Amino acid sequence: MGTIAKDLVARGYDVFFVSGSGYRSQIEAIGASFVAVKGYGDFYDLRARDLDPCWPIHQKTLHGPECFNHDLIHIFCKSLPSQHEAIQRALRMLNDKYPDRPIILITESLNFGALPLTLGAPGIHPQGLIAIGLNPILLTSIDHPPFGLGLPPDSSLEGRERNKVANEKQKRVFAQAQAAYEEALMSVGAKKPETFLLDALYVLPDRFIQMCTPSVEYRRSDAPKPLRFAGGYPKAPRELNPTRPAWWPEVTSNKTRKIIFVCQGTVSTDIDQLVIPALDAFKNRSDLIVVIAVGKKGATLPADVPIPSNCKVADYIPYDDLLPYCDVFVTTGGYGAFQRALNHGTPLVISATTEEKPETAMRAEWAGVAVNLRTSNPSTEQLEQAIDEILSNKKYKTRALEIQAEIATYDPVGVIVENIEELARRTV
Repeated sequence: MGTIAKDLVARGYDVFFVSGSGYRSQIEAIGASFVAVKGYGDFYDLRARDLDPCWPIHQKTLHGPECFNHDLIHIFCKSLPSQHEAIQRALRMLNDKYPDRPIILITESLNFGALPLTLGAPGIHPQGLIAIGLNPILLTSIDHPPFGLGLPPDSSLEGRERNKVANEKQKRVFAQAQAAYEEALMSVGAKKPETFLLDALYVLPDRFIQMCTPSVEYRRSDAPKPLRFAGGYPKAPRELNPTRPAWWPEVTSNKTRKIIFVCQGTVSTDIDQLVIPALDAFKNRSDLIVVIAVGKKGATLPADVPIPSNCKVADYIPYDDLLPYCDVFVTTGGYGAFQRALNHGTPLVISATTEEKPETAMRAEWAGVAVNLRTSNPSTEQLEQAIDEILSNKKYKTRALEIQAEIATYDPVGVIVENIEELARRTV
């Protein structure tokens, strides 16, 4: 969202950015005005369990629908009132500054704070509401199973019947999250919603702009009218004079070996899940250069972890800097990592079972650009077999390049601007 805001500022828009107070300096640096969320929703670099006083102390993480249900309640629903209040402050400031100009509200798709304005809550209302999809689409549909199961679409007659039953079951599974959503909405004066909370994210805004190409999202015969596609994530700003590791020229000047990029990710940070098995799997592969990103700036591997001669390790490497040189990207399945790989035509190996990541992994497999390992703890044999499958079968690279070419036909922020201007011109 920060990259989008920066681009909008550069295009002449006066942007007011609402977020947790820890992001103030980053946002003000791009030329936007910053409005901090106060209270419960003032998030910065935390996980759902940090918000839950009843979290079992022995449990590192939840999985599947149980994890998603917990996150919906503790991250998204309980933060709605404080986010709504901050949005109202921002709207009031803009309304005072520009009393005769239309105001367009843009939110990240899982931010529930703007939804009360679509359901009769009092306060200042914008000219239009746009939601930006930075995750796999969560919609229920007759054409695919419910979000969270990591299953492929099936629009056959039998598949649709199974999907219908599974979608109703999903609503029962998420009854607690639905109740938390309804309570939060009514606490700020909105009426009780009639729509399932995951569907509401897509049907209540005036526009929902998904930041990917249609080729990597399931086809839905019942897709809502607000849904649009923007091609992919906008390109992130690049450092002018980045500090490179000493081994960087080995990567950029490489002519003979395949380059494998392994990234643990910034949420799932247990290196025993992916990094350590990868080091072991590829240690004797003289045909490979293996680049390991531990996941966060300043992070290091334990001193007792041996580093094979063909492996290069860094704390953090911007995707857009390294992926142009890579033959395969091995990742834990973050949606941003998936989109960055597609931007560079790089096929993937995905190891994921938590958060939204199984859904990302299945979409990548379905689109033909990835091997989906269906585990967060792959064996060395699974990793080596997956890499060899990608390198030996040209279909993955061919498909990744096709989608890269499709992405190149889009201007992601330009799509957002088109919708801003459409909504600004309409008569309310």
